[in-house]
Amino acid sequence: MIETQLRRGVAGLLWVALFLAAIHYPLSTAVHAHADYDRSAPSADEVVSQAPQQVQVWFTQDLFRREGQNALEVYGPDDRRVDQDDAAIDDDDRKLMTVSLQSDLPNGVYTVRWRTLSADDGDDAEGEFHFTIQVDRPQVMATPTAASAAAPTAAEEAVQPSPTNTAKAEGAGLQSTPTTAAQTSEDPETPPGQTDRGPAFPCPGSSAPVLLFLGAFLLARSRRKPSERRSQGVSGNLGGENR
Repeated sequence: MIETQLRRGVAGLLWVALFLAAIHYPLSTAVHAHADYDRSAPSADEVVSQAPQQVQVWFTQDLFRREGQNALEVYGPDDRRVDQDDAAIDDDDRKLMTVSLQSDLPNGVYTVRWRTLSADDGDDAEGEFHFTIQVDRPQVMATPTAASAAAPTAAEEAVQPSPTNTAKAEGAGLQSTPTTAAQTSEDPETPPGQTDRGPAFPCPGSSAPVLLFLGAFLLARSRRKPSERRSQGVSGNLGGENR
C-alpha cells in the first residue's frame, strides 16, 4: 500500500516536471528570438591602437532586410556621428552588418548604437557598446643642425650690426660728407647765387718767401750805407791832405 502511494507520488512529480519543461522551452526560445549582439570588430570595450576604417557587428540571428529597420551608427567622444551613414547587411552572412568610419579619428571613447529586425520571428531589438581609440602620437625631436648652430642668436644680432646696415650707414656718411664740405666752404654772409666782387688779397702763406727775400735785401742795403759813408769820409780826408 505504501509502495503504491510512493510510486504514484513520483509519477506525479515527473508529470509536473515535464509540464514545466514544456512550458519553459517556448518561453526561453521566445526570449532569445531577437537578433541580439553577438560579437564585433572592434569588440566591446576594446582599446585599439589604430583608428579602424569600419565597424563590423555580428548578431545572433539573421537580419530581415527592411528599409529603416536595421541601423548601425557610431558616435565620437563629442557625441557626434563619425560614420559614413552606409550601414549594410552582408550578402553572404546576413548576421553581419557593417558601417564605414571617417578618416583620422582622434583618440577617445566611441559609442556604437545598433538596431535590428530578426528574420526568424520579426522581432526588433536595439543596444549599444563602446570601444576606445588610443593612438600613440610620435614625438618629433628637434635636432640641432650645422646651419642652426652657426646662425647668430637674436641677442648677437642686436649687438653686431648687420653688413647691410653697415653698408647703408657708410653710404649715407659718404653722401653727407660732400654736402657738409660744400656748406662749410660757402660764405654764410654771401647770398646764394651771388659772388663776392670785392678786392682779392693774396694769401699770406703764398707771399712769405717774397717778404723774407725783401727783408734780407733791405737789411743788407742798410748795412752797406754806413760802410760807404765811411769810405767816402776817408777818401775826402786823403784829398785834403794832398792839397
